[in-house]
Amino acid sequence: MALFGGTFDPVHYGHLRLAEESREAAVLERVLFMPARVSPFRTAERLSDAAHRLQMLRLAVGDNPSFEVSELEIQRGGVSYTIDTLRALRAAYPDAELFLILGADALQGFMAWREPHSIVRECRLLVGARPDYDLQATLAQLPDPIRQRVLPVPMTPLGVSASDIRQRVRLGRSIRYLTPPSVIEYIQQHRLYLEPERYDDGTEASNDSERGGGR
Repeated sequence: MALFGGTFDPVHYGHLRLAEESREAAVLERVLFMPARVSPFRTAERLSDAAHRLQMLRLAVGDNPSFEVSELEIQRGGVSYTIDTLRALRAAYPDAELFLILGADALQGFMAWREPHSIVRECRLLVGARPDYDLQATLAQLPDPIRQRVLPVPMTPLGVSASDIRQRVRLGRSIRYLTPPSVIEYIQQHRLYLEPERYDDGTEASNDSERGGGR
């Protein structure tokens, strides 16, 4: 079983393809998409309501029997730390082999996550490796106990980001083929992402505000 955490604001084909390629690479029976209540590195940024992010995920993964959406971090409240979630999953599934799916960019900042050594004791890391990304250089900067727990997953370079989708919506541009049609319809029905993104202090968020993803 693999945990795939993030804000998913909104979920897109890049997320879905990484999850599918990770499922195939590790022969996973289940991938749990776990939207964060609050990301540790984006605490001041306003996210879409959790109910919207959950429903978009459910719409996106509904046709894949290996994909599930979990409300664990949403229901727990507060800042969402991966180690807390992994320990909860370990308690619920004591015999399961656990994996954590993340992108290569997130691996760069992995040592800034809460209890990174504890994370790799609980699970192995399935890291999406793009053809144009030097994953070996990132691995060389990590401590050996963490490096040994990384399983690279060859990743289709789709080049899709949630921040780009939000920007396109605000500008009235098409997001077709970036996220599933059911998600596009939901965004339109609920008029999501039409207002400029702002932090809690009132300043406007930049388009690359979601980079890193550490937690």
